[in-house]
Amino acid sequence: WAASQNSKAVAVNNLGKWKTATQMTALTLLLASRDPSLPVQGALVAPGVALLYVSAGLAIWSLVVYMRKIWWILLK
Repeated sequence: WAASQNSKAVAVNNLGKWKTATQMTALTLLLASRDPSLPVQGALVAPGVALLYVSAGLAIWSLVVYMRKIWWILLK
């Protein structure tokens, strides 16, 4: 949408990639914690939940960075 409003496109930053990586790692840990065949099953829940919070923080940070770059387009 932003690129169609002006010839200058807003570049995507790496925060979204880091958010996705932490989110997928968190989900992997949380799913693995449900497997009764793993001996460390209970130990995976806390890191999984912590990574979900990190992922949420990165998502908000990425939104703020993106909105700061695109704000002038939105005001038109």
